[in-house]
Amino acid sequence: MPNKLDTPIRFGWFVPTAGDTSTFGDSSAMIPPTLDHFTDVARTAEQAGFEYALVPVQTLCYEAWVSCAMIAARTERLSPLIAIRVGSIHPAQMAKMFSTFDQLTEGRVCINLIAGPGGAEQAAEGIFYEHDERYQVMDEAVTLMKRLWTEDAPVTHNGKHFQIENGTVFPPTYQEPYPRFYIGGSSPAAIDVGAKHADCYLFWGDTPEATADKIAEVKRVAAGYGRENDITFGMRLSVLVRDTEEQAWADANAIIADAPEVLKDHVKGMWAESQANTRMKELSEADDYLIAPHLWSGFTTIRPGAGVAIVGNPDQVEATIQEFVDLGCTEFCLSGYPHHEEAERFGRMVMPRFTTAASLSIP
Repeated sequence: MPNKLDTPIRFGWFVPTAGDTSTFGDSSAMIPPTLDHFTDVARTAEQAGFEYALVPVQTLCYEAWVSCAMIAARTERLSPLIAIRVGSIHPAQMAKMFSTFDQLTEGRVCINLIAGPGGAEQAAEGIFYEHDERYQVMDEAVTLMKRLWTEDAPVTHNGKHFQIENGTVFPPTYQEPYPRFYIGGSSPAAIDVGAKHADCYLFWGDTPEATADKIAEVKRVAAGYGRENDITFGMRLSVLVRDTEEQAWADANAIIADAPEVLKDHVKGMWAESQANTRMKELSEADDYLIAPHLWSGFTTIRPGAGVAIVGNPDQVEATIQEFVDLGCTEFCLSGYPHHEEAERFGRMVMPRFTTAASLSIP
């Protein structure tokens, strides 16, 4: 069944720079974070047809910029989607870093804007902004980067958080006018910045009904910035596809069945300031973790962030994705355990139902 939108469907994958596993209940199944594994995941995703790969930023993850540079050097087409905590690097320097990355990879880089979870995790990295102020910092930083990339004259900026005098960026960006921006988040502050700056608003997994409401809200705010036609929508989801529905559910439950309670307790206490993560915790309370017929919140018990998964056979996974396509979602940034194996399965069993050779290039 082809997708019902004229816009090509983009698929992205995820590189697990904190390590990987086939089950959280067996330490012998853990795959440590190594360049070899990152490369294996990235190359498998590239061969499967994924356009980009999200590389996270989090205390227990390898540093995203360096990891992405190493991954880009070992792939040919895959674009790293670099997660950046805006405010940790001055935007003038960050603009130069992105334009350099963009030139050296000939356009293989995307930007994932992260306000950060706040609290102890960011305090440990020297960032002490409160929730809404983090988005104010993001707004100012992205506005300044875009000016540096697009204005012919040197840029002088005297803002609340950043100042530069006669700033320029060399080299210029390879992509015009600059790399693609992604953002998530569900707070009013996140929606405002995303509606103003993002090319793709990447929602964490939720029910189709809740997602439809979020899309409507972002569209409303984007219209206030004159960007209602400039922003697209996507989903950040996990996926588990098997030949049969019975095997899919058995494997999904096996991944978390024997996860240690200390891990679950730790995850419950993480990212308390994140409204999007609070929503993930709410979804984890669903009976049997089932929030819709093939949308499962079991992974929210063993990881922070986007933990909702599509589980089923190829027809069921396709139909669930199609529900979000019908709402207006044109991008799907996916993950699955272990990441190299699930990327291959999805690329073989589901992706051809949505993509063609022509739709795999970013217009």
